[in-house]
Amino acid sequence: MSSRRPRTGRQLSELLYLVGGGRAVLPAGPQGSVTPDDRRGRVRAVVSSFGPRGAVQVDGTTCGSAALVVTAAAGDRDIARRLTNPGAFDLAQLAVKAASTRRALAGLRWPGALGTPPWSAAQVARFGDLTYTHRLVVDSRPSQSLPLIDLAVAWARSGVPVPLYTGGDTMTGLATAVPRHVVVLTSPDGHALEVYEPSSGRLHPVDEDGLRTGGGRRPAYGGWSHITWVLLPVGPPGARG
Repeated sequence: MSSRRPRTGRQLSELLYLVGGGRAVLPAGPQGSVTPDDRRGRVRAVVSSFGPRGAVQVDGTTCGSAALVVTAAAGDRDIARRLTNPGAFDLAQLAVKAASTRRALAGLRWPGALGTPPWSAAQVARFGDLTYTHRLVVDSRPSQSLPLIDLAVAWARSGVPVPLYTGGDTMTGLATAVPRHVVVLTSPDGHALEVYEPSSGRLHPVDEDGLRTGGGRRPAYGGWSHITWVLLPVGPPGARG
């Protein structure tokens, strides 16, 4: 069986890498289990609490907001409890979107139609007392992307959810070759991996090898084919990677 990567087009991440993006030092990984055992599986518990409908994003621009709300709720039982009130999840998404886009464009408001950019998502992302930083992922350069994916997997297996931005490439048009969607990588038991996908509101099983390669459209990625950006935990509020 061939191990060649699927044929793909170009992505914005490749251009950003050529002009110096995606080269920052990796933040530290988890030191053993950084969360209590009862926090493992909390993303699954939050998503399940919405019943058959699932934790669905409120509109086509709030995938990032839904991902951030679910991440926060997984680390805080009070938030998770409040989200079960009618309409609370939708309102929380809109509030997070407003907070994460207010000064995202050089101090100016980011266009709402474009969702939430990764750098401002990282500013508001929380899981318990952990904050997040962001890193560009260039999956056409395994030496750059694989350490990031490995770190994301390690954090997920330690009990900390990891938001991932996904997108397409120029084979499906220039407009798809940018970050287009946000999902959350998690592990319910410290080994298996799954992704919360906001457009369906559901969890999708994934495997580590699949996370390492791009090229095919995947339900876990919201129908997109590449991981383009990752939000990584870095420490208590005030810590930045």
